[in-house]
Amino acid sequence: MHSDTYTPGYQAPILNFMKQRTAESHAAFFLPRLLPGWDVLDAGCGPGTITLGIARKAAPGRVTGIDIEDAQFQGSQEQALRENLPVEFRKGSVYKLPFAAASFDAVFSHALLTHLSAPLDALREMRRILRPGGVIGIRASDMGGSLIDDETGPGWAAYLDHQRAGSKDPNVGRKLGRLLAQSGFSVERMSASYEVITDSLRHAGLAGDPPFVALAWCESMGVAV
Repeated sequence: MHSDTYTPGYQAPILNFMKQRTAESHAAFFLPRLLPGWDVLDAGCGPGTITLGIARKAAPGRVTGIDIEDAQFQGSQEQALRENLPVEFRKGSVYKLPFAAASFDAVFSHALLTHLSAPLDALREMRRILRPGGVIGIRASDMGGSLIDDETGPGWAAYLDHQRAGSKDPNVGRKLGRLLAQSGFSVERMSASYEVITDSLRHAGLAGDPPFVALAWCESMGVAV
């Protein structure tokens, strides 16, 4: 079993930053593919704010968010109860998902693969729990395409070095199509986008006057074959 760690950690400012993400802003390429009544897995769901948006789209289908760190879920679990959404959050590893084969109609994953030393193993496990013809939507960062103010260079370089030291690929985004094909999916479409996170960093309390930072994201959709 792989024992990857989440490089940014789980301190309050990091969680506040991730809680600003929604399905509408970070899963827009995936939402139109969902149908009401589908059972959906959000793999590596973080604090669950994206999971809630997926649940609103797929209701009355069952939506499950899974992450290796379950301390993140409380706020979203309470929100799901307030909205009467059929959402469950569970602790678990994407390398060994605690579900039977062919349990879900769709799988979504955001910002997960760059933190994995064996992304192909994780994608094959996601394929296992999908029903035949099931849909997968993956969004992964590509640090090689990100736009960063030069003054952040030393800190950014240290982060990339830490990722590589853990056998993680900071440029995994550009490889999504190949990885999906190798893990048992027919690739349906691929796209790329930029996200300027300067204001999000400030609102999360990660920097008082942060420089310009634009993250490069790659998105890929596939169908289980």
